[in-house]
Amino acid sequence: MRNITSILIVALFCSLFFSACSGKKGDEAEGKVVTLQSLTGIVVMPAVITKNALGPLGKGSSTLDRVSGFVDGVISAELGKNDKVHIMTEKQLDALLTDAAGGRLAQMKALGAKLDSNAVLDVTVTRFHERDGSDLSVNSPASAAFQMVLTHVDSGTVLWAASFDETQEALSSNLFSLGKARNRGFKWITVDELVRQGLKERLADCPYLQK
Repeated sequence: MRNITSILIVALFCSLFFSACSGKKGDEAEGKVVTLQSLTGIVVMPAVITKNALGPLGKGSSTLDRVSGFVDGVISAELGKNDKVHIMTEKQLDALLTDAAGGRLAQMKALGAKLDSNAVLDVTVTRFHERDGSDLSVNSPASAAFQMVLTHVDSGTVLWAASFDETQEALSSNLFSLGKARNRGFKWITVDELVRQGLKERLADCPYLQK
C-alpha cells in the first residue's frame, strides 16, 4: 500500500511539474509575438557584393556584376509578383536619387517617397565561393554567406533581418543533413544553387513579404 501511495505521489508531482513547464513555454512563446508594422511598400536595393566575397576560383571566371546580377535575378523571380515590392536596378537608383542629399537614411526616405514605400530591403553578399570539382566529387565545396536587412525608412528601425552562412558538407560528415542532401539530389551543388536555395528560404521566412 505504501508503494502504491508513493507511486501516486510521484505521478502527481510529475503531472504538476510538466503542466507548469508547459504553461511557462506557452507564456514565453506568447511573449515573443511581435506586432508587424503596416508597410505601404518595400524597395529592394540592388545586391551589394563585398570586395572579398569571391573565392580564388571566382576571380578569374566571375565578376562582381555577374554575381550581383544573379542575386538580383533570384530575388526578382521570388518577389516580382508582389505588388508592394519595388525591385531597383542601379540605373533606376541613379535616376531617382539625383537630387537626394544627406546620409543613407535621408536617401532611403527620398526613395520611399517617390515609390510610395516606407521600407527598404538591403542584401549584402560576403562570400560567394564556387565549388572546385563536379557533381560527384570536389576538392572544395561551394560556400556562401549573405545578410538581409529590412529597414523602416521613417525611423531607421530594423524591422527584420536574416543571414545565411553555409559551406556544403558531405553527408558522412554530418548525418543530420540527410534531408538537405536528399533535396539536393545527393550531389555537390554549385554556389549559384546554394545561394538560390538560401535566398528562397530566407525570403519565405520574412513576415513582411508574405502576400
